[in-house]
Amino acid sequence: MNTQCAINLARKHVFANQAQDASSAYLCLADAIAQSNAGDLANAKARAIKSLAYSVGVFHPDYKRATA
Repeated sequence: MNTQCAINLARKHVFANQAQDASSAYLCLADAIAQSNAGDLANAKARAIKSLAYSVGVFHPDYKRATA
């Protein structure tokens, strides 16, 4: 999965879920977007994946898909 797809997936879950760690998921998403805009795609994808970990958990299919 490319960086932009991972960010879009994280964005979907941050705004769709009222997760316990929603603020952490949102902050990671904001970092991912900022790093993507700066051209640092590797760290942007890592932050998007971290956002998914907070919003849906590491056992969710979308998290697994983003890390594959």
